[in-house]
This record gives sequence, C-alpha cells and structure tokens, in this order.
Amino acid sequence: MMTNMAAVPETRKTFYSRWLLPTLSGLWFHILLGACVLGLDLLVSPFLLFPILFVVSVTLASWYCRFRSGLALALALPIGRFCIALFIEHPSPPRFIVANALIRIAVLCLLAYLVARTARQTKELQRHVHHLEGLLHICMFCKRIRDEQKNWHRIEDYISAHSEADFSHGMCMECAQKYYPEVFAKKQNT
Repeated sequence: MMTNMAAVPETRKTFYSRWLLPTLSGLWFHILLGACVLGLDLLVSPFLLFPILFVVSVTLASWYCRFRSGLALALALPIGRFCIALFIEHPSPPRFIVANALIRIAVLCLLAYLVARTARQTKELQRHVHHLEGLLHICMFCKRIRDEQKNWHRIEDYISAHSEADFSHGMCMECAQKYYPEVFAKKQNT
C-alpha cells in the first residue's frame, strides 16, 4: 500500500498546529511539568537527582512562552527543591542546601535568558527569510519554472515571488562576445 507523501507533512503540520503548539504555548503546561518533576523528586530516593529535569521545563517555557515564564520557573523550581531538601530530606547542612539552590537558580536563569533570546532571533529570521525548497520544475530550453498550478513563469519572476531576492540583469563576457562581436573586433584591430 503506497502512502501519499504530500499528505504526510500536512498531517504533521496539523498535529503540530492544532494540538502540540497550543499545548506548548500554554504556561499551565510548563507549570504542570515542573510540578511533576518536583513531585517525582519528592517521591523517590534522595540519591536519584530529578532536578536536572528542571532544564526541560525551563527550556520549553522560555522557547514557547517567553522569557518571563522561563524565568519564573527558573526561580520557582529550585526554591521548591530547596524546600524539599530542607524540610523533608535533611541530608546535608543548610548552607549546602542554600548553595545548591542558588547554583540551580543561576544556571536556570541563564538558560532561560539564552533560550528566550534564541527563540526570539529564530522567529525574527523566519519572518524575514523566505526560502525555496523541494523540487523545482524548469524548462530545459527557455528556463521557465512551473508552479504548483502547472503555470510557467520566467525564472526571475518565480524566484522574486517566492523569496526576498531581486534581480539585476547584466551580461557575462562570453555572451558579450557572442552577441556583440563587432565591439570585440574593434578592440582587436586597434
């Protein structure tokens, strides 16, 4: 049984745009994810270190929501872990618990800033950059390109319509000699 390859990306786009993107864009999802990591950390042995998963929640919140969301989680999650370590586990002196919490806060805040900045720059690039991809059908004689509606366009028109590129026409030396041989004949005689 053959699958229509053009329908597969559309299905993925639909899944992404209808379900996954709205879920990842909601701050409630990231708060729930962070709470699950804290709950898992509370339920298991103190020798298993689940706070490393704070990175996932902070990264996703910073990318899909905004910097403030990632920053809020970067502060709240280590403070939650601090409370677990101080009031429930008691494995080490409070000064070490405070130091670990401050280190986690610093690292997660830096991560939130860098991810949010990268997300913003990526979105700006996607807004400003148009690119051509896939297979372009081009006539081997006249070099016109066929679009999705099976219409043929000059290559300059097609690329200008599907990208940010503009064209300026000139002439290479080979074509200049081919189409204007009299100009080159005069130069050789002088």
